[in-house]
Parts: sequence; C-alpha cells; structure tokens
Amino acid sequence: MSALSELLQAENSKGLSARAISQAARGQGFTLNHDTAARYLRGEHGKPDEATLRAFSSVLGVSLAKLRRAASLPADVTEPYRPPAEADRLNRRQRRAVDEVIRAMLQTPVASEPVTKLDSRRGRQPTRGKAARRGPAEPSGR
Repeated sequence: MSALSELLQAENSKGLSARAISQAARGQGFTLNHDTAARYLRGEHGKPDEATLRAFSSVLGVSLAKLRRAASLPADVTEPYRPPAEADRLNRRQRRAVDEVIRAMLQTPVASEPVTKLDSRRGRQPTRGKAARRGPAEPSGR
C-alpha cells in the first residue's frame, strides 16, 4: 500500500466510504469519482493529480502539504497559477502549448540513455550525420 493511501485511511477518522467521500467532495465543489476515491483508499492508484489531492484535503481535513509529501510530491502550498494578463492574447493552440510545457516541467524526470545505446539494443546501427527522410528519396516525375 502506498504512503498516500495509508495517510488517507488514517485521516478518515469517520470511516467514510469511497462513495461518501466522493459525495462530500462534490458537495464542496470538487469532482471526485467514487471509483477513484476507492482506488486511493486501497492503494491502487498512480501519481495523483492536484484536483484529487485538493478534494481529499477538503473532505478529510488534512493539509494539502501533508498529502503531497505522502505522494512524494513537492509539499509547497502555493496559490493556483494564473498567467499574466497578456496571456489573454494567446490563441487556443498557443494556450495548449503553454499548458503542455507546464505539464512537461512537472513530470518526474526519467533517466535517459544515449540514442546510440537505445539503437544498439534494438539491433540498429546508429546513423551519423544523416537526417531521416519521409517519403520517396527522389521526387516523383511529373
């Protein structure tokens, strides 16, 4: 069982069911599915998102920092991010790009291997100085 699940169970002093936690969260303006709540209580969950942690924090009365620490996330409690006013000029595509950059910055770093090592594991010879091409090597004769 995960440290987060153990903490959630310990802080659930009223013995609320997953369905009751979900209903209480919805009553407080959060979206927390009862299946999701049940998975967290059982320890069968992945990396929690911020909305889920905030819902559990509100319903169970446990600090967000404590939940983040149990989930091995940075425990700093900050205000929700609000982009500068100039961001209102971004189009939809640009906004999605900014959102993706933020998500990428928050991902857990993955140990990377040099491409040549990955290629050799796949039985390929690394290419040197040649760019990959798409489509036919020669333009079609029109």
